[in-house]
Amino acid sequence: MNRLRHCLLELGVAGLALACSNSSGNPAGPGPADSGADDPSVYDSTTVLEVPVPDSGRVFVQLAKPALVTPSQPADSREWDLAFEGYDVFSNSGPSGSGQGAAFGQLDVSDLREATVPEVPFLSPDKAGGAFVDWYAYDGSSHALYSRFHVYGIERGNLLWKVQIASYYSEQDNAPVSGRYRIRYAALGDNVGETQDVQVDGTAGGITGTASAPSGCLDLESGTVSQLTPVAARISQDWDLCFRRDSISVNGEVGGPRGVGAADLQASETSGETLAGIRAQSEADALTRFEAVSASSFEGAQFRGDHVVSAFETGVWVVPESSPKEPARAAWLVKAAAGEQKFLVAFSAFREPTTSSPGTVVLHVKPVK
Repeated sequence: MNRLRHCLLELGVAGLALACSNSSGNPAGPGPADSGADDPSVYDSTTVLEVPVPDSGRVFVQLAKPALVTPSQPADSREWDLAFEGYDVFSNSGPSGSGQGAAFGQLDVSDLREATVPEVPFLSPDKAGGAFVDWYAYDGSSHALYSRFHVYGIERGNLLWKVQIASYYSEQDNAPVSGRYRIRYAALGDNVGETQDVQVDGTAGGITGTASAPSGCLDLESGTVSQLTPVAARISQDWDLCFRRDSISVNGEVGGPRGVGAADLQASETSGETLAGIRAQSEADALTRFEAVSASSFEGAQFRGDHVVSAFETGVWVVPESSPKEPARAAWLVKAAAGEQKFLVAFSAFREPTTSSPGTVVLHVKPVK
């Protein structure tokens, strides 16, 4: 399993998996290896749109022109592709809109020089997410995902568990397959239990899977794994965590009705972690980290269900802890709400940002084929 964890491609699903190289790739964190970040000519082939983001409310952008638009019914409209609300950016997809939009990033900002769609492992629609949003680091050179081996607390009523993502890959017919999670967890608090090691099929049909393909949903109390469609999962009381390709959902708030909350015990370490450091962790290192966590480790932690998560999370498109706030020097691939045209987008400046808004966002847009 350790070799699989270090040598797999996210593109490998349901028999289409490919072996990856052993190169360590670029550091993960708030910015890929942006070789063009300090060269303003990287934006020469883009169209610039200034997006004034108010302190409250949303502003909508159509990428094809590009232009600001004012849809009469945003939730049902495909006039817009991206929406800005404070320091949140949403694509017209999932819980954010009725469109077929999706996005992936960060990419090297120098990709803006290209006219073709860059190779990415997947395009993600907006989704319900929370504590697990940063559970992995992405290697852009091999398109592999690596668990950070963070330990998460899962709280339901007076029940508490610790959870760790041990692996995202398994082997099938002598080939690595992504989305087949191995989960390590144990009950804490008044109901301390032995460590459980379970496998969950979160492939959801792979990269060609439909929006209705089922996710693998785990009940931590019983250890039962169910296959539930996203629609069924959102109304079900029978699971705590759902696994769908690269996404992990919590059955609380917008994620579902069970009132489950989650907290990442090592969330503060994420911005300083590097891909090389993450890859250097062994199975023994991960187990030691897991075993060191007790119920007292989560004292004062904020447990939350899921909220709307996009490829433009605040700590991704905005440089963490920057003051005043500034955009990351990176690019994103965005699929339009209509579901066909793709664009590269980037952000070069925030003008007059405040604590609640980036002010005027200088957005760069380029169609790619």
